[in-house]
Amino acid sequence: MKRAFDRYILKEIASPFAIGLLVYTFTLLINQILILSKTLIAKGATTGTVFKILLYLLPDLFSFTIPMATLMGVLAGMSRLSSDSEIVAFRTMGIPNRQLLKPVLLFSLATWFVSSWLIMFLAPEANYRFSKLHTGVVLSQTISGIKPGIFYQDLPFYSLYFRDQDRGGEWQDVFLCSMKNPEEDTLIFAKKGRFIYKQFQKDNYIVLYDGVVHSFKKKDPLKYSLTFFSRKTEKISNLITIRQTRRSTQLVFPELFRKLRANPGDVLLSLEFHKKFALPFACLALGFLGMSLGISTRKGGKTSGFVISLGIIFIYYVMMTAGRNLILKKVISPFWGSWAPTFFLVAIGIWLYRFSAREKGINWEHFLALRWLGRRKPGSTPEAAGSSKKPLFLRWNPIKILDRYVLRRMFLIFFLVFSSLLLVFYIINILELIDNVIENNIPFAYVLKYDYYATPEIVSIILPISILTAVLLTFSLMSKNNEVTAVQVSGISLFRLALPAVFLGLFLSLATFFIQENILPEANRQSGRMLDVIHKRKSYTDIEFAKNWVLGSENKIYFYNFYEKRRKRFINFNILYLDGEGRLHQRISALSASWQGENTLRLSHGYVRRFKDNFPLKQQLFKEMQLQICENQDYFTQKIKFSGAMNSAELKEYIRFLQKNRSDPLRYQAQLYNNYAFPFSSLVMVFIAIPFSFLMGNRGALFGIGIAVGISMIYWGALGIFSSIGATGVFSPLLSAFAPLVIFSVISGILFLKIKT
Repeated sequence: MKRAFDRYILKEIASPFAIGLLVYTFTLLINQILILSKTLIAKGATTGTVFKILLYLLPDLFSFTIPMATLMGVLAGMSRLSSDSEIVAFRTMGIPNRQLLKPVLLFSLATWFVSSWLIMFLAPEANYRFSKLHTGVVLSQTISGIKPGIFYQDLPFYSLYFRDQDRGGEWQDVFLCSMKNPEEDTLIFAKKGRFIYKQFQKDNYIVLYDGVVHSFKKKDPLKYSLTFFSRKTEKISNLITIRQTRRSTQLVFPELFRKLRANPGDVLLSLEFHKKFALPFACLALGFLGMSLGISTRKGGKTSGFVISLGIIFIYYVMMTAGRNLILKKVISPFWGSWAPTFFLVAIGIWLYRFSAREKGINWEHFLALRWLGRRKPGSTPEAAGSSKKPLFLRWNPIKILDRYVLRRMFLIFFLVFSSLLLVFYIINILELIDNVIENNIPFAYVLKYDYYATPEIVSIILPISILTAVLLTFSLMSKNNEVTAVQVSGISLFRLALPAVFLGLFLSLATFFIQENILPEANRQSGRMLDVIHKRKSYTDIEFAKNWVLGSENKIYFYNFYEKRRKRFINFNILYLDGEGRLHQRISALSASWQGENTLRLSHGYVRRFKDNFPLKQQLFKEMQLQICENQDYFTQKIKFSGAMNSAELKEYIRFLQKNRSDPLRYQAQLYNNYAFPFSSLVMVFIAIPFSFLMGNRGALFGIGIAVGISMIYWGALGIFSSIGATGVFSPLLSAFAPLVIFSVISGILFLKIKT
């Protein structure tokens, strides 16, 4: 009897635990999927490499999500038993609350063991291997993103440009400026060239063929040097140095213990040591708290358990973050900072357990069921409302009773899912940024400001997931309760029944487009500034165009050290005039250059040097010189903008500017078409959810949540992959942006044909 009872309780806990683990892990992976798809696919990583990197990410994520899922599983299971009065039935049969402790503790012990193994052994090793593999992929494809006709300045001490590229990847008409020796001015011109990469080695190489090196001492420009070569090799240091030593979070437990014994005063090592015990132990604390809270819940069922668990998790991780902050500031010891949140959960669990022992219950109905929705005032009836003396055309209402019923249920589920996912994203952001806040001694208020400004982007991400889940659960629960059958018997087709969901999806798509065009650009700029402060880095949202190098018209190259915006003046200004074969024809160099009009520059203290067949003919010095050029001021001062900080109109204008200046606009074109396509994700999610919900039948809410998460994972993966393909030019940006929408719409149409409407 006891074994059967224990199995029954474990079964009730297991299904919401599995769904919670899936939901939380997927939510944590959403950003990683998009980031990895853009960085790895764009860098030419193989499918196996991407899969391996995702596999290395999972242990670290599971070490965080298993305690969260444990709370959700126990709380949802116990809440369901309590809301269906099974807890009361157990008491009537003489089964006390402590009898529930055994299966709950067994389940919590199992999750504690798995979480401990992950955080002590598997996660640190996987984290280290992920870091090495990801860095290796980025390094191996350092040059793969360089395209003809564009200056590349991310190589240490070099600026690179080449006119064209053959099918074998060899560059044609190469220009390379070397800044290794700050006392020399060195320009290299070559007919051909290529980049040679050796994986995991310190240096890489650029090999040039059939060229000439122009060089002179900056203090004595009259002594000019020419060096002709048939083959020349330039050593290029790696942009990123692979870490040879592991961070404290990448140490397996035995290695961490040895280092801590050797350095007992190291706060980071002590913090990581206690974390490896405190975080897994949270499974036991959260399991006990979930049981105590669940058996005290009168109404709400598994859905209330899902929402309540998120609130508790949010409080727990905020306390954990605050404790970590106090530890690093040496206000409290690593022991108390790490264990205080867990002790707090245990204390709350004991208090609630004693509360439930007196057979008192907590009614969550007013908080979660939202009874006020659709509640009529006392004395008011539909008949009374219909007897209004309004004109007939004003009394006509296209929203029927059935539509209101469907929308009310859909709104409730949508609100619960939306608020839950929003809360999870806030938790993720805090956990991701807290280390930087502590390390850089930044006030915690900046994290809260970042969350505030990041909210529009988060909302645009979770709206499709929320409406997908809401539609799936609404219609699947109606199918389970035979309401769909009743609607069909009354002569209403499933097309008509699903119409409110379609209109809701369309409304959310329009809302997403409005947010994207009017709110998101400025919010992204502000959130970027908050990140710049938190990471103590220079702003990347608005980078000056012409990072010292600009390709002009008629084979001209402009380069300079600095541009003073207020004074409209260039410092160390140079112009290279090339002939049709890529050889240097003339060079003008000046200490400064100031704008005197829209196309006129006044050069100060410089020289003009002419060449014939690469050989210098003569040099003409000047103190002042007026120079007319084809390019105007906007050509040099236009900014490279962060694509996420522009709406569609700004993107169009910027693309025209890039095309005019012969710069590659492909990435911005991909973003523009994504701006057109992405808002329709909510509508497409409704299309895919409708047939799935009717096909699921009476399998229940948790099965619907699982299906929603699975569809969302596939959709976000497809979105990231096609977005990256469009940005790299494999497919056209237009096709890549709309491909996921078309594919999922076609799938939904095929599925709908299988349903008897």
